[in-house]
Amino acid sequence: MTCRRSPPEDFSRDPKRQKTFQLAPDIGHEPPRNVSLRPHEKYTVAWICALHIEMTAAQAMLDEIHDTLPTHVDDDNTYTLGRIHEHDVVISCLPTGCYGTINAATVISNLKRSFPSIRAGLMVGIGGGVPSKADLRLGDVVVGTRVMQYDMGKIVEKGQLQRTAIARIPRQLLCTAVSALRAKQERDGTSITSIVAHKLPGHSGYHRPDLSDDLFPPTYDHKRSDLDCNQCDRTKLVPRRQRNEPAIHYGAIASGNQVMRSALQRDIIGQELDVICFEMEAAGLMDIMSCLPIRGICDYSDSHKNKSWQRYAAATAAAFATELLAVLPTSKSRERPAFPSCPESAPPEDRCQQLLELLNFEQKDSRQSSIKTAHAKTCRWLLTHADYETWLNPERLMHHHGFLWIRGKPGAGKSTIMKFVYGNMRRARRRHGMAAAFFFNARGDYIERSVPGMYRSLLFQLLQGVPEVQWIVDNPDFEYQDLNECLELDHLKELFWGAVLALGQQPFTCFIDALDECDEQQVMDMVRFFEDLASKTTEKNVNFRICFSSRHYPYIFVPESINLVLEHQQGHAEDLAAFVDSRLRIDSALRSQLQPDILQKASGVFLWVSLVVDILNDQYARGGMDLRKRLRETPEDLHDLFKDMLRRDEHNKESLLLCILWILCAKRPLNPLEFSHALWSGLLMKGQADDEPPNLIGAGGSSQTADRFVIGSSKGLAEVAKTKEPRVQFIHESVRDFLLKSGGLRELWPELGYDWQIQAHERLKECCSCYLGYHPVQTLASQLLDNPNVISKDNARELYPFLDYASQHVLYHADVAEEAISQQEFLSGFPIQPWIAILNHYQKHDTRRFRTNANFLYVLADKGFPNLIRRWLKDNPQTDVFGEKERFRYPLFAALANGNKSSVAALLGTITTNNDGVDITDGLGHIKDLVGFAGRTPLSWACQEGRIGIAKLLLENGASDLEADGHDEIGYSRALMNGQKEVLKLLEAYHGASSELDQNEVLNVMKKFCEMGSNRIIEYLIGHGADVNARMVDTYQSPIFWASNEATVRCLLKHGANAMVRDNVGTTPLGEMAKQGNFAAIKALIESVPEIDCNAVNDKGLTPLVYAMMSRHERVVYLLVENGADVRIGRLPTGNNVLHLAVQYKFPDLVKFFVRLGVKGDVPNDEGLTALEIARRQGGLSMKMFHTMRD
Repeated sequence: MTCRRSPPEDFSRDPKRQKTFQLAPDIGHEPPRNVSLRPHEKYTVAWICALHIEMTAAQAMLDEIHDTLPTHVDDDNTYTLGRIHEHDVVISCLPTGCYGTINAATVISNLKRSFPSIRAGLMVGIGGGVPSKADLRLGDVVVGTRVMQYDMGKIVEKGQLQRTAIARIPRQLLCTAVSALRAKQERDGTSITSIVAHKLPGHSGYHRPDLSDDLFPPTYDHKRSDLDCNQCDRTKLVPRRQRNEPAIHYGAIASGNQVMRSALQRDIIGQELDVICFEMEAAGLMDIMSCLPIRGICDYSDSHKNKSWQRYAAATAAAFATELLAVLPTSKSRERPAFPSCPESAPPEDRCQQLLELLNFEQKDSRQSSIKTAHAKTCRWLLTHADYETWLNPERLMHHHGFLWIRGKPGAGKSTIMKFVYGNMRRARRRHGMAAAFFFNARGDYIERSVPGMYRSLLFQLLQGVPEVQWIVDNPDFEYQDLNECLELDHLKELFWGAVLALGQQPFTCFIDALDECDEQQVMDMVRFFEDLASKTTEKNVNFRICFSSRHYPYIFVPESINLVLEHQQGHAEDLAAFVDSRLRIDSALRSQLQPDILQKASGVFLWVSLVVDILNDQYARGGMDLRKRLRETPEDLHDLFKDMLRRDEHNKESLLLCILWILCAKRPLNPLEFSHALWSGLLMKGQADDEPPNLIGAGGSSQTADRFVIGSSKGLAEVAKTKEPRVQFIHESVRDFLLKSGGLRELWPELGYDWQIQAHERLKECCSCYLGYHPVQTLASQLLDNPNVISKDNARELYPFLDYASQHVLYHADVAEEAISQQEFLSGFPIQPWIAILNHYQKHDTRRFRTNANFLYVLADKGFPNLIRRWLKDNPQTDVFGEKERFRYPLFAALANGNKSSVAALLGTITTNNDGVDITDGLGHIKDLVGFAGRTPLSWACQEGRIGIAKLLLENGASDLEADGHDEIGYSRALMNGQKEVLKLLEAYHGASSELDQNEVLNVMKKFCEMGSNRIIEYLIGHGADVNARMVDTYQSPIFWASNEATVRCLLKHGANAMVRDNVGTTPLGEMAKQGNFAAIKALIESVPEIDCNAVNDKGLTPLVYAMMSRHERVVYLLVENGADVRIGRLPTGNNVLHLAVQYKFPDLVKFFVRLGVKGDVPNDEGLTALEIARRQGGLSMKMFHTMRD
């Protein structure tokens, strides 16, 4: 279809009235309207919807709505114009009732006529999932990295459709934006839930429905024409763990003109085209403009259709699109520097070193080092291969742009040959220049299997290996205020781009192995990046080469490249033959007869040959005389061979399952000794192991013993990697593919169920728990409680190799299992103190250790186990547990300091840390980011730091803003001192929404701050409903009793405090102040309340003056007397008057003062003692007072 761009004068049609798809009035979110018209050229993003509910969700995402513009004379579309983040967006919807690829193509064609500057297209709406290809849930989002039109093809024999689908790939601008967003979400998580809540607050239909998410097997069809599944047999439901948060999936989307309603067809097409979602429009758009399809899953592409999830699915897809637009570069974004120029001076050495330290990571070589070295005399054929020599020939760079792509079947030996050729080029650096390599590791951490990890590794090797290009660090085009920014994907790409172009004539070669062990979308983006870079280096005559290796990617290719298919190479076939000759240890004549059959069945797969050779050797060693029969029975397909090996006998099936689960699900790879003890612990629970654990290193044991144990327990599918730290792993990634992607695990152990991971982690938790409960381990734990240094770490590891892992990760496995299996019983019986003693023993740093009586919730928060936190809080609902001697004091601080976002959400009772469209933990990814928390409560800290989202959730969860922190401040005072106006508004609104304050709680807080004289807090409390005349239940005192200074007295009196009240023993506020000796407060009270009674006697016969004497406050005595206090009124219960007390406390001036005022020294107390007698008995200096009174 040809699209004609019309001249400006064709924009003659009036703006169309938008009546069908206006923002629904009950949505509750109305973006601000900007009435100023923007020209058509300003709109660069097209957002296409198929249904009105999708358009409603799209309109709700707008940050600003624009007035409509005239459209092209041939354009029949209706538009909503607006802004999302920095992008001006055109939203359009297919006509009502018109679906499919043709209608979609018409809409996008018309849109391009009216808005010729569109540079990014998004097809956003609902779709059907393929649950057999991914762990999908309703409401999840699928981002289409590739679009396949599944109903296009030709009819062949028996009326079958032979699909001729061509992969359509979104344009690079969108793919790079998706990669950037994925890297950000890997670090910070997604904001989909909070965006939906924030943008669609008033429409419950667009929020997650309170319905069960039901998946039926492909063979079970919907039973009635009803839309719901009430009549369907619920015993047929596929058991799955519950998940309430939408997940994001990246993969291929199938597009066609019919709704997919057959689960069987869904799975066939899903497997054939490797797609995870079905929809009806994307293929039509891709013919006109390369768009990115974004689909919210509303059903499972089967007969069990249900519209109840459609609005929510539309909302989650729209929310993801909004997140994507936040990272999509605008047309104003700076271009990638074309060719950096070298500065006159070198960059500071420390800056380069800092960058190298940031780029480096310990595991960057782990996969490469675990690959076995090539068998003797193999792989050498590649060095003389015509394609390889062409690749190295500088004169041919213009033809292939430096690309060599080695493709092959799984297990063909690609990684081995990559390791060989990379090592060969490194040894010949003088001739070939600098070489760097990255081997993707699907079994490793995220950094080992991701594109950002690849860029970090390659850039580190380049900058370290060619110091002459380190100046790129301080090139103005790449200058960052914070070097940590360099670790973001876009910045890594820019730095790598600049560093390669800065090489000039220095040759540089990159070897990148196992692209298939990385995500397809990331690989697409990475390959396009290298295409662009290679094109630029070829143009600039930079001697740059790239060698990729991967399985056969039918949808990813580089036009200007050399492609070498490993299994088609004669040299590779000769390597296989040489391997059989040297490793098949049977009669030479028989070997010669079997070799052709072995090579034919192998089809070029080195791993198949290796496994079959071992099988035949074992058969021969046991006297087998049927090797030909065994070879004939051996499956040709690699996965079928794995299945055959695992099913060959039924012995040790439990041990085999445990072996597989530990390799698949361990938190980190186990070393051979850990592995053997882990299996022993699991088998001991089943009564299938001796009471004592195995000893693989004692009694003449060796590494060969450990190797044999691993091979035997896994039936040959696992090995001990000969790396710096030996670890147990599968012999090849294709074993994992067989077990997981091809369903081998469920086929062999159907009892594990659909959510096998949950059952796996429950089993591994039990292994760890059983090991911790092993009697000698319990004895050791008791000894460690008494003496942490009773045994060294090395000795402990030698005695109990699995104890380190079991103690460190038992709760990790329990946390995962909690998603579907309640851990309440496990937690209630968990031996916390012994476990902490063992845990502390293996900790390297003192700061990471816990007190043995640490609160369990604090430990869970510090270690980052959100599911266990939620479980614990159900039975122990006390979030703000104070751990006086723990490092971070409160669980919330521990979770924040360690960047445990999920734990923060669990503590605050939310699904995620995204609240009202904002990540409440933004900027708190590391310990260094958590500042100012010492001596604070979580709420007072949140108020101090302006963390309004955290403060809001704390208040909603029952935190009291009246609770004083370690420095006697509350949330309000912290916010006030730090100018946090938004927090102050929150506190105002919080109290405004409360029906009434808890007066007893308020009085307790008021007492504290009256005694401290914190008048701004007192004013705050009064302003929010505190009654200045409210009485404490026990003492019957009101706030005026506790005023400690002049300002507090005047503040309370200003707000109506009654100074004449009495407490439960009849004491007045003046009497209480006299008791405390608060001179300034008394003076203020007397001045402010002229009618104050300075002679008020309480139930005990005490006056303010007597209280002042009892408390020995001489100044207060004079003040009271000056203001009318009668020195003759009031006596202690013992009969002592003020003169008795003055003598007893040895105040000669007061004795003289009281005598002058008429108090007699000969008045006896209840014991018959006079003041004179007391002075005489005291003797010494008291005799002067005696004479004063007698005279």
